[in-house]
Amino acid sequence: MQDEISAFSIARIAYVGGNDEAFGALTTAFADAGYSLVSHEDALKADIGLIDLRGKQLSSKKAQAVAGQLRKSSPDSSILILIDPYIDATARKALRRHGELVAMLTKPEGLIERCRQVLRLRNVAEETGERLKSLATISRLNEFPPIAAPATPLKILIAGEAGPTALAAINALNPISEQCVCVFSAGQALRAVENTKFDCAIFLPTRDNDPLMSLARALRRHPKHASMPIIFPLADPDDMANFAPRGASDFILTDHVATDLAAKVQLSARRTRLLKTMRRFLGACVGDGVRDAGSGAFTANFLAEHGARICARADQTDHHLSMIVLKLESTARDNGEPEPGRRALHQAARLINRVTRAEDLVARISTDTFLVMAPATTEADATKAALRIQGVIENTVFRSSDDELLYGIEVDIAACTRPVGLCIEETVAFALTVLRDYSDGTIAAK
Repeated sequence: MQDEISAFSIARIAYVGGNDEAFGALTTAFADAGYSLVSHEDALKADIGLIDLRGKQLSSKKAQAVAGQLRKSSPDSSILILIDPYIDATARKALRRHGELVAMLTKPEGLIERCRQVLRLRNVAEETGERLKSLATISRLNEFPPIAAPATPLKILIAGEAGPTALAAINALNPISEQCVCVFSAGQALRAVENTKFDCAIFLPTRDNDPLMSLARALRRHPKHASMPIIFPLADPDDMANFAPRGASDFILTDHVATDLAAKVQLSARRTRLLKTMRRFLGACVGDGVRDAGSGAFTANFLAEHGARICARADQTDHHLSMIVLKLESTARDNGEPEPGRRALHQAARLINRVTRAEDLVARISTDTFLVMAPATTEADATKAALRIQGVIENTVFRSSDDELLYGIEVDIAACTRPVGLCIEETVAFALTVLRDYSDGTIAAK
């Protein structure tokens, strides 16, 4: 068994077009965020291609050629294009055909947040494709919903004080939306979100401590509204550095609202609808030998087949593949049931699926032991996820089959990163060894 653990960054970003000073500044900023920025000469296996056109004479054909070269080196990479905020609408429209535009001056926090959102979409799409391949190749009957985004008209929320930006947003969005709701405060926006299902929201905060910022952060943490894109029009690109750490994930300059907002909203809404469809597909895959009837987790047989595909994909892309092992033990708070905690065990196991992400693979490998495979996740993030799962289960009270006895569930957890090159059988054995070492105290809990 190999002992070397992959020390790769969260993502690999290929950079082309800027000078050495810009490359150095972005390299430091991305490294602080956990990403690796490399030259376009090392674009192989890049997750994102970043084209810097700031301060250059713009040419759509040149951008197309550079984007084509990046995609040739790394076909799976997404393209982001850095532009100056003052370029005209015609040039922006031409460049938008080749990648997503990000206006930036000196502070890269908004760019890093956009990269983070693109990677999240990529991870879900990648697991959807691999899961579909596994379901198509196994020799068992299985069922899964179709992957098709709805084409219903858009419903958009605009929240903020009345002014030129709000008026420009209304004029830009009315032709593409079925319903465009305008409110003036965070409280009105909250009530609107609770009563109507919006495809996208435009927030217009007027100060740093605007309640709309708190509402945006709360919506991102809410399971029902987390996927709704929220766009912040800003007057200065450097203001993204203040808004990005506080829940904002997408931005547009106020000078670009009249010409670019409609296209941006349409793209964000379509991506969100597709993302919801893929997550629904990942959570609904069922069939003979695919999911365990009691716990709702995937069976060991499906883990052996699909896990091999995940391990091979991780080696091909140089991505992290972390694992979380959970051992559940039910403890009766009363006596009198012949099999204490069996129903509670199944209820706790189903909580694991609700707490983990859609792209994570939750499999039952024994009666009370579950394995979570988390693609493109570092060991530190996997440890945080394991502690979250442990906290949710251990702070939940479960009932017996006759609803008379109460049970608590104790969870032993361990998180680790898969060593490069291990097959799925060796990977599961390695994870169980780590769990045993944690339980015995050989490894101190993190």
